Amino acid sequence: MADRPGRSQEFGLSFILALQAATIFVLAPLTATGVLSSNVIEVCRMGLAAVAVMLVTRNWLVSTAIVLTLLASFVLSISFRSTEQVVIVSLGRIVALTAFDLAIAWAVAKVAFGDGRVNIHRIMGALILYLSIGLVFANAYRACALLLHPSFSGLNQGGGHFISETLYFSLATLTSTNYGDIIPLHPVVRSLCNLESAIGQLFPATLLARLVTLHTSDTTDNRTDQK
Repeated sequence: MADRPGRSQEFGLSFILALQAATIFVLAPLTATGVLSSNVIEVCRMGLAAVAVMLVTRNWLVSTAIVLTLLASFVLSISFRSTEQVVIVSLGRIVALTAFDLAIAWAVAKVAFGDGRVNIHRIMGALILYLSIGLVFANAYRACALLLHPSFSGLNQGGGHFISETLYFSLATLTSTNYGDIIPLHPVVRSLCNLESAIGQLFPATLLARLVTLHTSDTTDNRTDQK
């Protein structure tokens, strides 16, 4: 039988969600407008990795993957500023960031769907996984924008706008909120959009709804036992 997640692991999920939401909805837009430096996002990702390693995961392999992919993304970020091989380094950094996001998602999934009663922190973990889908697809869209031409119409790839706008487009696709300002053109990109949109519709209706139902059932049982 798998180990039941501890309280510190479950509380760690809420911390990760807070950091992840801050990165997506606050720091990335402010970086695009020039109010904040991109280094602020890197610091936030360091905090996210620290919480995942110290509080959430008990698997040394996952912890190692989180640390190594974080370091790789830092090294490639520095190389990006000092090399002429911009596309190659950018693709390498996208791969490292994707591996980092997947490692965090794996650590979160082990706790959110582990043994024991479903509480609000585990529901937060499911929300992390939902947002992680958006992050992973945003990375895929950035790779497509670098490799496939024409890939998008209306996508600004300059400076901090590239990260912010691919995140915006990814979350709009995930939630099926299409404003029409950024349009996928390449068949591969359109296929990715269809896949993300399908996942975005199925995830809340299946996994997230299941956790909420279990949480409601556990809460009702606890109240019944106390009477």
